[in-house]
Amino acid sequence: MFEGLLASIGLGAGLSSLSGLRAFLPIGLVGLISRFGWFGAFNLADTRFAILENPWVIGALLFLALAEIVGDKVPVLDSALDLIATPVRILAGVLVFGAALAQEDTAITAAGMVGGGAIAFASSAVKSVVRPGATATTGGALNPFISFFEDVAAFVGTAAVVLLPVLGFLLIAFTLFFIYRLRTIKNRKFKGLRILKE
Repeated sequence: MFEGLLASIGLGAGLSSLSGLRAFLPIGLVGLISRFGWFGAFNLADTRFAILENPWVIGALLFLALAEIVGDKVPVLDSALDLIATPVRILAGVLVFGAALAQEDTAITAAGMVGGGAIAFASSAVKSVVRPGATATTGGALNPFISFFEDVAAFVGTAAVVLLPVLGFLLIAFTLFFIYRLRTIKNRKFKGLRILKE
């Protein structure tokens, strides 16, 4: 079911994208899934990523995931947490993509890890644009709801991508489309401002 490089790439891409929303939840679930051999999605034993199966590491990651989820619901703290967590999300994207390709050649794994960091950064960038926009327009009233949606997306998305890796490619397509739309809207605003100045 999970055989083939393409499936592993889809799995890694999807998990990296979700890591841009929540730094610790996807990677904590990867360790948990791998340790108990659920769904046959990961085989990290005897690889450089085997540490993710360590019970203490899994426990620490899930604890940090809970702290991130709770902290993201607190006004003011959510913005500070978002800023601090961005580099961690990129690192998480690197690690989950690497874990998805753990059984592949070193060069393929390394390339995937670089891609994973880029994907997590793109996903986190979208989040960092949407959240301040919601704060500005609603005075932060929608932030807890957006945060809850991100929690659900990260958890359900991780499970869905593990079960159906092709969804990872759809997540990438959605992220790229969202970035394109944001750039288009931004360019229209700047064009309108230039016209007003003239």
